[in-house]
Amino acid sequence: MGYKEEQAILNAQTEVPCPGGGRNQRCKMNDVVGRSSLRTQKGEYKFKSSAQSRAKSALKNWVRYQEEFYKYYNEILATADVTVKR
Repeated sequence: MGYKEEQAILNAQTEVPCPGGGRNQRCKMNDVVGRSSLRTQKGEYKFKSSAQSRAKSALKNWVRYQEEFYKYYNEILATADVTVKR
């Protein structure tokens, strides 16, 4: 897969659930895969770089590892340190 296809995937819109029970945060996949944190209305995700690295590696072989990419994408969200605002 080429650079254009990777960028198209990274620029795809997605919704991340708000950890504090607020409205889902709309963002690009690149915001989750490429940034160290993501703030939502009532909380914040701090992503683990190891999970992000695995997602980026899976993206390089998107056609072959499409399921693996989503597995690690969900792992990024699941293993993030969550802070809930009150």
